[in-house]
Amino acid sequence: MTGASTSSGRRTLAGRSGETVDRLLEAGLEVLREHGYEQLSMREVCRRAGLTHATAYGYFSAKQHLVSEIYWRRVQQWCETPVVSGTQQERLAAVFAELAELAAAEPELSVAASAAVLSRDPDVARVRTLIGTAMNGRVRLAAGPGCSEDVLDALGIAVSGAMVQAGMGYSTYQDMALRLTRVARLLLPTDSPER
Repeated sequence: MTGASTSSGRRTLAGRSGETVDRLLEAGLEVLREHGYEQLSMREVCRRAGLTHATAYGYFSAKQHLVSEIYWRRVQQWCETPVVSGTQQERLAAVFAELAELAAAEPELSVAASAAVLSRDPDVARVRTLIGTAMNGRVRLAAGPGCSEDVLDALGIAVSGAMVQAGMGYSTYQDMALRLTRVARLLLPTDSPER
């Protein structure tokens, strides 16, 4: 899930009012849960957050940027949890199951994020790169230090594709985790010992 662009974007939330950011993100998630991604509007987010459009657009370039940031925060929380111990296969299976749980816990957000992160907006590209780097880092941690870069690259591509397919409704998130585990078994036929 690496981003195609390394653009820094126009808007960064660093150094901005945390309270305002939180209000916008909470209002955005509320609207998303109630109305879905297609009906999500920055106007409604601003109304619920009690902020003006000018204030909101000073933080987020568009609804895609807002949704990407909400999803990025969920990914950050996931990445803060320790990776389970066990064999390489067990660790990867656990990481894929956790990713499925993360996505299934808030399906409206997961579906919206699948669409939002594909935006060409430079602010979204920056967040997409953060999300991809974090997910790849978690897979790398589970795969262990002996895993080749080629295998890690293939796993990263598999995760990206599986997330998009599940987000589009072609499979459930639980099926996605099982499929990713099978891909890992194909790429890593021999199990590494516990670390």
